[in-house]
Amino acid sequence: MIITSSVSPALRVGLRFLGMWPNDSYGTIYWLSFTLSMLIIQYFQYLYVFDHLKMSEFSNLVGSLTETLDYSLTLFKIISLWVHRRVFHKILADMDNDWRECININEHLYMMTIKANISHFISCALLSFNAIAGVLYTLGDVIHSVFLATHYNDTLRQLPLKIYLPFETQQSPTFEFLAATLILHVAIHSCVVAILNGLILTLTLHASGQIEIICHEIRNVSNNKSTLFRESSVPLFGMLIERHNKIIAFSKNIESLFSFIALMQIVWNTLVICCLGFVIILSITSKTGIFVFVKTISGYFAVMIEAFVFCFAGEYLSLKGELIANAIYETMWYDMPSGQSKIIIFILLRSQKRLTITAGKMMDMSFETFTNIMKASVSFISVLNAMY
Repeated sequence: MIITSSVSPALRVGLRFLGMWPNDSYGTIYWLSFTLSMLIIQYFQYLYVFDHLKMSEFSNLVGSLTETLDYSLTLFKIISLWVHRRVFHKILADMDNDWRECININEHLYMMTIKANISHFISCALLSFNAIAGVLYTLGDVIHSVFLATHYNDTLRQLPLKIYLPFETQQSPTFEFLAATLILHVAIHSCVVAILNGLILTLTLHASGQIEIICHEIRNVSNNKSTLFRESSVPLFGMLIERHNKIIAFSKNIESLFSFIALMQIVWNTLVICCLGFVIILSITSKTGIFVFVKTISGYFAVMIEAFVFCFAGEYLSLKGELIANAIYETMWYDMPSGQSKIIIFILLRSQKRLTITAGKMMDMSFETFTNIMKASVSFISVLNAMY
């Protein structure tokens, strides 16, 4: 089967579930249903946090903050995505146009197919990893309290999420029903996080495929000397300029869609990684059990990958954008007729402006940003450990 879209089937289903896919009749209902469920759980999570906001329960407070902040981040993301859904629909329309343009050119189709295969694989891998990590995280306390307790007692049982409910939850079958519901919701929440991560990587890979196509065309123009020095080649340079403008516009739309999300990602992930790191230290020193340790480690890596994905997307897009300037510079622009060399110089000058994803227009998402997130998290962990 020939791939004709950068968006994988799994990612498309996930976007439909979030109500983000264009022309979906029930999109608003899907989005409202999931957002409402997130808000309800957030309410009871913050009730739990405020109820345990005391130094005598410091370790429990940090553990509950981890889950609460992670849910809050996802809530901000889906709200921001919904607000910018017109930009997202424009991006999808541009992607469809790009595929229609390259479908009849074998070299272009080959390059786009490679990028599409990579994005499909990454989307499925992220969904699988996040679903497993979410289930492991929720089952950690449940298995520890139910199966490893020395004396079975209903009061020892813990729900998968730290929430405060205004009714009795320990008696059967109420506890089992709540536990199953929360495990399912956490698994869905983890998949939603993977969908958003897979989306930004898919869009970035699609943009990189278009950049490779324009670099390929520039090299073809440079290598074909019989065409290079003819005045009839001017329309060909015009086509390159048009493609370059499309790439710039596409990158700006990605930036508009994910700028606020990236800003929230930096702030929230720094706090969540800090809390998870502190809980890992507590689980090692207090010997709480292998299940709690595995739970925390799986959550730690899931959140760290979430931060890394956004930083990687920004770094990758910037590096790919530099390829256009390099390809232009490697042409024999200095031997071209003056009219053509001026066109080349304009493309070269425009290529000097980086294609990037910023966090709230304040900083670029890059490997340096990811390093700063990890450094800040480690610093906060040392402060929390000293306070404890």
